[in-house]
Amino acid sequence: MNNLTLPHRTAEYLCPVNGLCDIYEWKTGQRIPEELIFFSRPGFQLISQKRANPPKMIFFGQGSIGKDQFAYWRDLIGYNLIAVEVKSFKTTVTQVKSILEENIPVVLFGLDMYHLPYHTNFYHTQHIPGHVVLLVGLDNENVYVNDNSRQDIQRIPLDDLQRAWASDYIGISKKNAYFGIDMQHPNLDISAIVQQGLAQNAGLYLNSPVGFIGRRGLERLIKELPSWNKTFSQDVLEKICLHLIEFSGSTIPELPKEISGFSSGVANPHQGGRDKLAAALQQYRNDFGTSEWEIAAKHFSESGCIIETLVQECIQDICKHSFHSLEKYTSLLKNLLECESIAFRSLEQTQIHQKRRTYEHSL
Repeated sequence: MNNLTLPHRTAEYLCPVNGLCDIYEWKTGQRIPEELIFFSRPGFQLISQKRANPPKMIFFGQGSIGKDQFAYWRDLIGYNLIAVEVKSFKTTVTQVKSILEENIPVVLFGLDMYHLPYHTNFYHTQHIPGHVVLLVGLDNENVYVNDNSRQDIQRIPLDDLQRAWASDYIGISKKNAYFGIDMQHPNLDISAIVQQGLAQNAGLYLNSPVGFIGRRGLERLIKELPSWNKTFSQDVLEKICLHLIEFSGSTIPELPKEISGFSSGVANPHQGGRDKLAAALQQYRNDFGTSEWEIAAKHFSESGCIIETLVQECIQDICKHSFHSLEKYTSLLKNLLECESIAFRSLEQTQIHQKRRTYEHSL
């Protein structure tokens, strides 16, 4: 069996970055808190596609998980990224084995927990797609992984892995997607990594080069929303609202019980992750941050509440099957724009201070 021994800690609902943080600790002896990686990229996107269902898709985030996420942190943290999506499972296993033999851990992306035997609550009972694990071992019958919800190494039979990996994941990845993280020259300054990551995302929000992302995207939504009653049917407006609600969950994308009739049991305020980022900024400000983090945390906490109010208005309109009063959304979105602009400007300042300190240190 090819086997790597990495440090590992559990991080509930943070599977997309748990493995990356394990690898960083393995290489440096330090750990970047998962929360500061996973929740560091709030923002806004308004995706317009006439033939899509729905034709307007609203996301309260700049980036995505998967390749986009690992590419974002690659230069900031300092690693080479091997990103592959292979149709053939047999070919994938062969490639992954070769990477592992070079002592490079591999992130397995987009698994369905229905086929992961150690997830006993879901195994052969409930489909939970999109799970992410870190491959640390492989033999002729099994793979061995670090899972964000388990302390010890877990075993997955290859037959189960093939089934768990057999489907694309909501447009983010193809089946059999994996990411080798070759961290040969990691940046040892966690403060610089996180502050630059937050500031870079803030710059994208405040000065987006395209009109559907960040502040420009939110301004566009505010401008065109009043005309949606004339553009779309009530059924289409309902689907737009359902999409907004689902992808505003702070912990996982899901519809609340009022809509779905089902409770996942997960504490999941629909605040677009702003509540999670605000808490992380407060928790780690003294260790890795600046005074601007406190300002940003205050305004992200407020903007999270605005998003939650927006979601509640959507839920009420869905339950009433009526979307005749879109003006109420416009006022909420204007408040959101003002609040988030202050928060992002605060985070953008951290990069200015970081560059000043680096310059003064070099003198």
